[in-house]
Amino acid sequence: MANVVEVAENIYLIDDRLYSIPQAGSVYFLDEDRKALVDTGPATSAQTVIEGIKKIGKKPADISYIIISHIHLDHSGGVGTLLESMPQAEVVAHHKAVKHIVNPDKLVKSALEAQGKEWMKMNGPVVPVDTHKVKPAVDGDKIILGSKQVLTLLETPGHAPHELSIYESRNGGVFVGDAVAHHVAGTDISVPITPPPSFDLDLYLGSLEKLMKLAASKLYFAHSGLSDKVEEKIKLAVNELKIRNEIIAGAVKENKTDTAFDLLMEHARAVLSPVSQTMKELVDYWLNFDIPMSAREHVKYYLKKMNLVTEPSVIPAQAGIQGRMEEST
Repeated sequence: MANVVEVAENIYLIDDRLYSIPQAGSVYFLDEDRKALVDTGPATSAQTVIEGIKKIGKKPADISYIIISHIHLDHSGGVGTLLESMPQAEVVAHHKAVKHIVNPDKLVKSALEAQGKEWMKMNGPVVPVDTHKVKPAVDGDKIILGSKQVLTLLETPGHAPHELSIYESRNGGVFVGDAVAHHVAGTDISVPITPPPSFDLDLYLGSLEKLMKLAASKLYFAHSGLSDKVEEKIKLAVNELKIRNEIIAGAVKENKTDTAFDLLMEHARAVLSPVSQTMKELVDYWLNFDIPMSAREHVKYYLKKMNLVTEPSVIPAQAGIQGRMEEST
């Protein structure tokens, strides 16, 4: 049965049991005059999301908007599947993401090439969405859900060029997708994710500064849960990104660039060690998928930015790294 918690007035967190892992992913339901979902999870989470909506006492057909924070499979892969139960819903996504929602061929091809058929089975089918159902969003766009709930869409690139964060007026919180970090509730752990092919550290730090200026009351994380320690969480993400960059810079300075990946993985294991046993399934997943992918891409980004030659041995190919779609605009 779906686990649902009201995390703020009229806002419900549905644990979508991402890849069958508890507390790995969050989909949010906003219960206003016009009802909305923020993110969908992959298609394999669609039934859990539907059960969550029903547990709240609402019908999937009540949904007016599905708002996508960004189009990585773990956030948007289920949108086409969910629309079958939400025929009135309009999909809202970053203007750079719309063509990939309408025609997900590149997403599927990229995931198959990177991970193979078994990986796609974890995500399920990626169903195309009719063009007329998708609304492109730009920075500052607003969605009125009710007299007390107006959503403001904010472009927050860095993790991905098509990342949106969503500020909600009723409680003063902001849905951050992956624009801040992976979050472990009740801890000081912050794990920014830096996926290929378009991670950009400068844009990432700029987006974190932009989110800081909002002075929001809460951060609603896609991975997962929420925190009211907004300034602290954003600063943790900034510090983590800078520490990783310094680790890579140190390896390069000592002419040990080939150790940078391993050093980043060692650092990540140390960061996650306080919950490595209590949240073992989640931590194992992150250490085998999201974090190796992030470490590899951060090394690649740094070397490219410093105009250094990248040898194949410097950035090891890692089995089990998430397939990400080509994000050409």
